[in-house]
Amino acid sequence: MLKLSKLLFLFLLVSFLSCEDGTTNQNGSTSNPTGTDNPPNDSGETNPTDVASPPTKPDCQIAGSVLEENLFWAKNENLLVAIVAGEETADPELGESHRILEVYDENCDQIFKNVLPVNFSPDFPYYLSDITYNNVSQVLAIRGFDKIYIFDLVKKQLSKPMEPSFLNERFAEDAQSGMIQRIEIWEDYMVGYALGEGAFVFDLSNPMDAKPVLPTAELTIEVGSDYHSLFFLKSKGDTHQAILPSYDQNTGNFKVDPLFEKPLNIETNLNRSFRNNQYLVLKELLGGNESRPIGVDMKAMKKYEIPADVANKKDTEIIAWMKKQ
Repeated sequence: MLKLSKLLFLFLLVSFLSCEDGTTNQNGSTSNPTGTDNPPNDSGETNPTDVASPPTKPDCQIAGSVLEENLFWAKNENLLVAIVAGEETADPELGESHRILEVYDENCDQIFKNVLPVNFSPDFPYYLSDITYNNVSQVLAIRGFDKIYIFDLVKKQLSKPMEPSFLNERFAEDAQSGMIQRIEIWEDYMVGYALGEGAFVFDLSNPMDAKPVLPTAELTIEVGSDYHSLFFLKSKGDTHQAILPSYDQNTGNFKVDPLFEKPLNIETNLNRSFRNNQYLVLKELLGGNESRPIGVDMKAMKKYEIPADVANKKDTEIIAWMKKQ
């Protein structure tokens, strides 16, 4: 009996020492105590880690002047993009002209260069868009005074210049009217805002031939100054998301908040007579002849959830209900 106890003690001691040499996983197997997942090779040595460290932004020496917001590192493509003001674009009277698009690889070798044309005035800079990069489509947006370019980071191609399009005619109030103040890329769409003209959208499914997306509805708040526009952006299948972009001139805050919690199968064709109304009744298609109304206040730029006792009423009655809220 004593001999058996000694054997049991020795067994427990060996097991304890084995656990000290490694870390036990939840499945009971022992892993490398250093925390690496590399299996030993034939010689018993651990292979080095195969996972490359993420590329770091290179410190390229760019000849010329670069504004802080005009330098962007596209880490997925290992490309540094800059808009530069150099000697070749300097204006004799107005000085620097920030309109040279330059692209460098991770070794700081220049792989692309294009001198953009003067847009409005030599001293008006081109800018990289505020939300600059779309990981899915791998494109970069550039804005001038009233022109926009798209640069394809994979194909290293620059699009033709684009100008915002609107549902109704715009009338310039002064020399600043039409100045693009903001552009952002959202998945396959570019959303922007132009001074005195309002929001605009482009479909970037084909970045080198982007197409304008006109709003489904538009409310004129003040001619030549303020417009509220409702856009439907196509999502998966037959679903759409709706946006009512807004820009605060005082704070520079640009909102592109989606109207729905998720894309819906929505009726996108509105009666033309309703397009310039403050109150809209959208229809979510539920299948068959069934639908659910969604109220929108174009002036307040918000959505109304229609209660059940109102949802079955006529559109005019639903609008009357919204006016009372």
